Amino acid sequence: MGHDVILSDVLLHRYLRLPLVAVSWILLVARVVDAFCDPAIGYVVDRIGGLIVPRLIRSLAIPFGITGFLCFLALPLSPTGKVVCAGATYIVFGAIYSCINTPYGALAVMMSRSASQRVGLNAFRMMGCQAGSLLVALLTIPAITWLGGGESAAQHRYGMAVYVLALSVFGTFLWLCVARGCAVRYPPAPVRQDLVSTLRHLLGNRRWVLSNLLAFFYFVGQAALFGFALYYARIVLGGTEQLGANIITFVTVLLFAGVPACLPLARRMGTVGAGIICLIVQGIAYLAMAVAGASITGFFLSIALLALAQGVMSPLYYTLLAEAVDDGDSRTSTGSAGLAYSINTWVTKLAMGLTGFVLAQFLSQGHYVEGGTTQSSDLSFWITAGFVWLPLGAVCLQVFCLLAWPDKK
Repeated sequence: MGHDVILSDVLLHRYLRLPLVAVSWILLVARVVDAFCDPAIGYVVDRIGGLIVPRLIRSLAIPFGITGFLCFLALPLSPTGKVVCAGATYIVFGAIYSCINTPYGALAVMMSRSASQRVGLNAFRMMGCQAGSLLVALLTIPAITWLGGGESAAQHRYGMAVYVLALSVFGTFLWLCVARGCAVRYPPAPVRQDLVSTLRHLLGNRRWVLSNLLAFFYFVGQAALFGFALYYARIVLGGTEQLGANIITFVTVLLFAGVPACLPLARRMGTVGAGIICLIVQGIAYLAMAVAGASITGFFLSIALLALAQGVMSPLYYTLLAEAVDDGDSRTSTGSAGLAYSINTWVTKLAMGLTGFVLAQFLSQGHYVEGGTTQSSDLSFWITAGFVWLPLGAVCLQVFCLLAWPDKK
């Protein structure tokens, strides 16, 4: 999730020439709209029933591609017109993404009842996620320059239009493949209870509450990792922004590399046991990072261990959420998979937003000066707090969540 915000910021500001203040407001309003769209589409899925999911994905695939292309298209408008057009199309695009991604997230619980198969499904999902993030991070700027045929602003705008068009068409094609190839074998029946009753049953599902806490603390760590990597590289390691970019790329590659180990580890240790082992390794990696200080070698060894453990762990969050939804079905018969997944998605966005706010406060406490040649002596402490100690605390809280995970009855 960190990559999509970075990419949106770069494209809206650098290539559409929108003011940073306008970009920040567009991203903020889009997240607020998303916060309403996620639970709303989840509730709709629950009311109609699980069989609607493939049809919903199919019907939204083309609008997803069209709005994804339009929101990054540089039209010959006035400065105000550009802001209004970019804001409106980006917000609509975000709403459509929420409405198509929430049903997609609920598919795993509808496709299989086998725990090992769900781990495998989510492992492939996370491998695709990490591979896509890596390709977008590596290819976006070079592709725009190459497709535009040069370095001028006009050539960059043309290259961006062609690049985003290609991504939109490819994204639409992939969504149509999902709608056609993913069979809903265990569709939940339509929910007959009102929203308040459904929410009350969900809150009474201990596993579901714990799975949301796990997701929240996981994305706190992810937001800290990707949000503070550039600062940590420059201030603590004494490197450049390019070193920070290399760290992000390195982490993304290892996140992808760690995912395949999830299934054999979960088969041997169980889902909860595998998760605890991964979290312990992450804790050791953060402590090693703190001890390494400004050592580049020590840092890269620590971050490699951390990223591999996070990659192994990443599919388990969705597997545990699927278990929680099943647990709710058997005890309450609400069948509220759509709402359960949509609220989980909202929780992840909340975690990213709150962590971003906390990290900004850390920079403020450290008296960070943008572009300054000299920085406060306190800044290194606050950046380390945001990059190491804050996510380490989130890892410890995840361990407590897994230790409190109820055994199957």
